[in-house]
Amino acid sequence: MSKKSRFDGLDVAAMTSHIKRSMLGFKLANVYDGSAILLGGIDKNGVYLFKLADPSGAATVTGGGGEGEKEEEKSKRVMLLMESGVRFHPTVHYQASSSNSMPSSFTMKLRKHLRSLRLENVSQLGNLDRVVDFRFGSGANAHHVILELYGRGNLILTDGEYTILGLLRNFEYEVSEEGNNGGGGDEEKKEEVKVRVGNVYPVTFATTLSAPLDDENKAVEKDVDGEENAATSGFKGLLAMNANEAYEWAKSELDLIAQKAAAAQNASDVGSGKGGKRKGGDSAKGGKKKGASDDSIALKALLLRQSSGLFHYGPSLIEHCISTAGLNPVMKLTHDNIEYTLPEASWEDLIKYLREEGSKVIENLSSGESGGYILYKPKSQQEDSNNEEKRGDKELASTALPTQNQHTDKILLEFQPHLLQQHRNQSYISFQTFAAAIDEFFSHLSSQRLAQRADAAEAAARDRLSKIRLDQQRRAEGLALEREKWKHSAQLVEMHAEDVDRALGVISSALESGMDWNALEQLVLMEKENENPIALLIHKMELDKDTVVLALPDVDDWDDDMDAPKLHNVSLSIKESAHGNAREMFARYRASKEKEEKTAESSTMALEAAEAKAKKQLAEAQRKKELVRVLPARKPMWFEKFAWFVTSDNYLVVAGKDAQQNEQLVKRYLRPGDAYLHAEVHGAATCILRAKRRRMPDGKTQVIPLSDRALSEAGTFTICRSSAWSSKMITSAYWVESHQVSKTAPTGEYLTVGSFMIRGRKNFLPASNLEMGLGVLFRLGDDASIARHVNERRDFALMEHEEMMKEHDMSTPVIGPEKHNKGAGDESDDNSMIEEQEDIEVHQQDDQDALTDNADESKADENPAEEEDSNESQSDGEETTLAHASENIQQPKVSFESAETEHKKPVPAPKKKQKELSRGKRAKAKRAKQKYYEQDDEDRELAMLALQGGEAKREKKGKGSKIQPKQSETQQKAASETMALLVRDSKKVAETLDVSVKDVLAKCVTVKVTKGSEGVRWNKFDAEVLEQLRDTCSLEEQLASARRLLDLSKQSRIDNFSASLSGIIRTVKRHGTSFKDADGAGNDGKQRKTKAEKQAEKEAWQEILAEDGILENEGDDGDVVDDSHELAKLTGKPTADDVILCAVPVCAPYNVLSQYKYRVKLTPGSVKRGKASKQCIEMFLRGENDKKGVDDTTKRDRELIKLVNENEWVQCIIGDVRITSAGASKVQKQQKQKSKAKAKKK
Repeated sequence: MSKKSRFDGLDVAAMTSHIKRSMLGFKLANVYDGSAILLGGIDKNGVYLFKLADPSGAATVTGGGGEGEKEEEKSKRVMLLMESGVRFHPTVHYQASSSNSMPSSFTMKLRKHLRSLRLENVSQLGNLDRVVDFRFGSGANAHHVILELYGRGNLILTDGEYTILGLLRNFEYEVSEEGNNGGGGDEEKKEEVKVRVGNVYPVTFATTLSAPLDDENKAVEKDVDGEENAATSGFKGLLAMNANEAYEWAKSELDLIAQKAAAAQNASDVGSGKGGKRKGGDSAKGGKKKGASDDSIALKALLLRQSSGLFHYGPSLIEHCISTAGLNPVMKLTHDNIEYTLPEASWEDLIKYLREEGSKVIENLSSGESGGYILYKPKSQQEDSNNEEKRGDKELASTALPTQNQHTDKILLEFQPHLLQQHRNQSYISFQTFAAAIDEFFSHLSSQRLAQRADAAEAAARDRLSKIRLDQQRRAEGLALEREKWKHSAQLVEMHAEDVDRALGVISSALESGMDWNALEQLVLMEKENENPIALLIHKMELDKDTVVLALPDVDDWDDDMDAPKLHNVSLSIKESAHGNAREMFARYRASKEKEEKTAESSTMALEAAEAKAKKQLAEAQRKKELVRVLPARKPMWFEKFAWFVTSDNYLVVAGKDAQQNEQLVKRYLRPGDAYLHAEVHGAATCILRAKRRRMPDGKTQVIPLSDRALSEAGTFTICRSSAWSSKMITSAYWVESHQVSKTAPTGEYLTVGSFMIRGRKNFLPASNLEMGLGVLFRLGDDASIARHVNERRDFALMEHEEMMKEHDMSTPVIGPEKHNKGAGDESDDNSMIEEQEDIEVHQQDDQDALTDNADESKADENPAEEEDSNESQSDGEETTLAHASENIQQPKVSFESAETEHKKPVPAPKKKQKELSRGKRAKAKRAKQKYYEQDDEDRELAMLALQGGEAKREKKGKGSKIQPKQSETQQKAASETMALLVRDSKKVAETLDVSVKDVLAKCVTVKVTKGSEGVRWNKFDAEVLEQLRDTCSLEEQLASARRLLDLSKQSRIDNFSASLSGIIRTVKRHGTSFKDADGAGNDGKQRKTKAEKQAEKEAWQEILAEDGILENEGDDGDVVDDSHELAKLTGKPTADDVILCAVPVCAPYNVLSQYKYRVKLTPGSVKRGKASKQCIEMFLRGENDKKGVDDTTKRDRELIKLVNENEWVQCIIGDVRITSAGASKVQKQQKQKSKAKAKKK
């Protein structure tokens, strides 16, 4: 059985049903593409992760923080994986990548349009087609994500009317139309329906959905359906036929197959056969040609043909129905054997099971959770033993960590949402949900791919080592043979010295007499015929080389059983005598012997080096195989892609590594109350000190003033990450408040990426020492461990500030009602508070007006004495222009102290006043108001249309916008078909509801049209929401939902009726129709969230977004999430009782790391980052082989340090350093000795 690697129609139906039951109503927090995640050997192209969360569910989890609470909170956050053309399902087997690459443009578009929208519905388009429609949002905010799972697949983002906003890849459908040309002949016209941005998604081309019929065709279809049997009226194609009709259909299909096979055979014969004899000879042998057409077809393939109307069942379900009917799915059918192979009587049972079993399976998949199954084949014992031998006795990196790959003894074949008939006798693993089975199957495949890669690397290392050994052995054997050959040849020459001298003398004398070489060869041949013993010794003459080859008999190796001794060919020089040649041979023998000894020594060294390298590669491959079994690595925190550290008093400091990160930091992560740090040094990066916040009683957050210690440490961090580090220059940094940083350049100037304007006064810090350190933070895993390290990084400035606040609150006298003589009680108190707030507003507005007037006057005077100071700061080679505002223009003072003072007064927030117009604009607006007093909005719109020539005002084209070409008729037809099929009329859907439900909903959207007349605006409801109410709820639930919506509409204004009704439907499904509160007490049929619950839900959603560093309200400083909760999970001093998840490297000023268990001091030097990081790791792991002196806690810490990726260390540490901590010189000496030893071996 072949492995199944992608979804079919049944899988799509089962997964769609699972998501409908478990994930509807979840809000989209973020979208990740393949570059941001690691999925273990899976091609990342077309892979996207949608992070969905239910803030209302997470917000309700309160209490002691036990394990049950954590599991419940985690269950409210789901990662939905979509892989174009392959699959979609919730997953837990993923890993965040350490890459800092930017997301793709399509990912950014998905985030822009879908973030914070709820998943309202998931539907499978067509008739069990592999196309899924995810609907996010309701009303005007509705968007659709369409996932195609056939072919190469596609992922398409559309608006509420299915106009494409973005897609993974463009595609064109070719449409062939027959038309009549001018000569009366038929010609084929080809047009294209394009799937690209700006067009409507062509659902009739992507799915089996067909265009809706007009009234005439509907009447004809109704007449035809009326004549059919009532039992088959709901089926189409083969399912609507009887046995006779199905049998005739099968015969006609087999006729077509036979005709196509005969035509293909004839075409093949004509194209390949040049002569009739050869073709006839082949047929006479009775052998079929390779690739010859076959007129037979399997029963399963016959039912999968498009004309059967069963192709949407898929091969698995059709095989299940055939097996249930007692037939063989792979039986071969032809036009000749169908009468006795599958007669007409057998078709009756087959049609019956196709109807019943097919409908039953589809109903089970779409209505309820049928579970999930993974089919597998056990591995053979030989494979298991080989794996155990390869693995050896090595232990995993951390035995305390659970394993991911639990199916090492199985070969997983396929996944199924339903256990079909053909799978009954196979081994399978059952799961509670189909989603769990899918996630386990694909995670096993990914880990199996990684294991296979590690096995391949291990096998390559072993093969390389074996080849080196064979090569060295072959070379040594060759040298030994050569040595023995020279020795034996010299001994033969000495043994036959007289005969050798005679032969050499004859040849030398002949050459000296001037005899020709050819004549000499003829003379030797003649003497051989005369059996001259000297001539018989000459085997070959190489006179051009002054050598002759003699065939000398080996008398010592002559046995009595042999007729003659064995001859050996020996090459001799004709210029030397026999003893001279023997002497030369013995010299070569001795040289060969010395060469053999040297080669043996060098080969031994080469083998040792090769074995050491192979062992290293084998260890690396084994480590990768072991890491496959470990759970996915931690998800990096949002600030880890930047340069960061945590100050001694628990403030987060973040700095950019390049100009793009500088831009991103200021635009996304610089909040009101934060400090922006920089230095007037080349290469200084943007650095942000993130302020702490506290929650006020009114639900808002208050900025806590920054401490001097945090500012000093952040300043040191800024200086050390500039060119001052390499130049060893002692200087100081400065800081400004967030509102002083702007991207607006002065007139005539331009700011590059990562450059910002600094307006106002700079606060310079004391000079910083160039001392950094590399340390290790450990992430805690439970609340008890976090509680043990609460006071690890204490903020004494904050504690002093809180004490002052308490003393201030206690010393403030309480004003009683008797002191307010002008009003009565609380009303006068409220009025005085409002008046006080209004006075503050007026003064602030006056100050602002005065500021504007002063600015205008100074601009009009154009005083040459005014200059706008500009400082240039460069970040990673890019210049950054920082300009001050003019000192003559006084700007309003905004500081942390002022923010603190404002929050001290618990006054209600006043209404925002509209900006007052200038004198000329006020007069113009007054005249326009008088002139068009009687004109309403509709009249104004008509007047604007008349002024614009009857056309609506076109939007201004953005940069790079293109004029959309006129669409073809086929494209427009496809768009109209999509609109007719998918964009349904809400009023028509409302007509299908029960009358009582319809009447209640009509009251919700009834508005007054004119005096005395009312109208129902059904367009305020989405048709999909009304269909969801009709299809998923009972009549009682429908009435309860409609009445609840009516009560809400009477109590408050509803802006989005579709979203409200969708939320009520989910509430009814979850809690029933009684609308009881959480404590079980009834509330007169009404259930409204309290203010505390709404605030808790809002905070939960902000925390979900804060996990990725997303600020939902960037301009509002009242609802910004604090970083302290996330930083509390990090500790530098782990204890034995702590539950530790992972180790995180951090590079910070050395005084910050003074309390860390693992730390190394760094000063400016010449060691690069890669080498320095390796030395630091060796220092952290120093003494790990001393089993007696190391406790279990240290062993655990070191194992976690080993699991940190090498790239994380390199990216974290600063460059050009010198390690000055204790033991650094010893490590450097050890590394030098290792390098020298390697050089000697080479």
